[in-house]
Amino acid sequence: MKKYDVVLKNGRVIDPETYLDGIYNVGISGSRIEVITNDDISGEIEKDVTGKIVCPGFIDLHSHGMNIPSNRMQAFDGLTTALELEAGCYPISAFYDKCESEGRPLNYGASVGWGWTRLNTMNPETGEPVPDLGMLFSSFGLSEWTKNAATDEELEKILVMVEQGLKEGGIGIGVIHGYVPGAGPKEMYGLWKLAAKYNQPTFTHIQNLSVLEPNSGFGNVVELVGLAGATGAKTHLCHWNSTSLRSIEPIRDVVQEAQGRGLPITTEAYVWGAGNSGIGAEEFDPEDIRERLQIDWNDLTLVKTNKDFDTKEEFVTARTEHPEDSVIVHFLNEDKDPHDAYLLDISVLYPGTAICTDGLPWVAPNGTFYEGTEWPLPKDLNNHPRAAANYTKFLRKWVRERGIISWMEAIRRCSLNSALILEDGVPSMKKKARLQPGMDADVIVFDPETVGEKGTFVEPLQTSQGMQHVLVNGSFVIEDEELNVNALPGKAVRGAQYEG
Repeated sequence: MKKYDVVLKNGRVIDPETYLDGIYNVGISGSRIEVITNDDISGEIEKDVTGKIVCPGFIDLHSHGMNIPSNRMQAFDGLTTALELEAGCYPISAFYDKCESEGRPLNYGASVGWGWTRLNTMNPETGEPVPDLGMLFSSFGLSEWTKNAATDEELEKILVMVEQGLKEGGIGIGVIHGYVPGAGPKEMYGLWKLAAKYNQPTFTHIQNLSVLEPNSGFGNVVELVGLAGATGAKTHLCHWNSTSLRSIEPIRDVVQEAQGRGLPITTEAYVWGAGNSGIGAEEFDPEDIRERLQIDWNDLTLVKTNKDFDTKEEFVTARTEHPEDSVIVHFLNEDKDPHDAYLLDISVLYPGTAICTDGLPWVAPNGTFYEGTEWPLPKDLNNHPRAAANYTKFLRKWVRERGIISWMEAIRRCSLNSALILEDGVPSMKKKARLQPGMDADVIVFDPETVGEKGTFVEPLQTSQGMQHVLVNGSFVIEDEELNVNALPGKAVRGAQYEG
């Protein structure tokens, strides 16, 4: 009898592409799934997973925590692939070199970070770009790259840099328009033309975080529909649960109409009613933030202290002194307000939506992003709980407790939907998010009776529960609910245009 490297026995196997759902044994050899069968099989490592669900690992299109400590927390949330596609990175080659040299627990990849190219072009005094999110956060206070329209010469340089990133394997173009509202339609059109040329998506944080006309998020979505129609470029609307705010119903209608007319528009959402970003960003301008977002000052939380703001003056001081600091903004109160819960459902449950996290790296008490490899993570770190507890919350709340969707559909939203959004321009995605022979052995095993989040806004640094095993490319990152601190099996995910 053939002996496999790993055998998962007697689990409920769910494949969201073929809709397979039954009790099977899974045999893994090397980094590939080799067999799914009712026959008795043996392996070097055998795990009896009776009563557990065995399915493809989850794929996050929108992860800013692209380091080892963030990956480890994400693994307990069921992630096997974490991609930085909204902000992206630059230079792309440096990003991939860094990840490869350090190793990663999860598969990794990034889009071309348009924001970096704009910063380098319009604020050259900041130096050569480095693929570090802190560089962008610390530059939010500079008005040239965030508020000014590019000249023709500047735009030419920006587009040349973006195209170079695409050639180096960037997965599309990350367009953080909300942080760079000064960029105009001509610049956007240039980016969309490049995306179409390389058959890669754009991943956009819309220009205006606002429910107020005429400069509303609704208007921005209409503009994205126009760009998709004019260029044919795949147009991905990032975290539309948060950027839509309380306008998700009309935005949903626009997206639905556009998709019905064949336009290549896709969506993603995380499952919390609170966002998280750099306090110095333009979208957090204190002069009108309460009106635009329909919030109050105590809906804003400084992450490094985990304290809510009380006054405008307190918020302005914090923003002025440390524009790079991370802040949480509560735009919906879905746990107390049924209408807010309904609004969140619209984005999370929309057909074809990919569940994402938008999770930032963990924050040290001094406000910097933590890069250490200590495990467990230091107890004084803070973050939005979605960085550790997004997918497990989705499974616990929407499937087990509310029963609003099936395990099959939930797993599809956490895995296959992401792969389908990418795979035309990212060939390796055709081997992920499927539990079938020949596919990548990115596999998770979880207990449907206990899976759920433990992290909260008060205590975010808690690993989620219920993930019994997490395998990345056939190697255990989590085995018997314990992290293997030596496991760094993650591999690069690149666009098809990569020529390296």
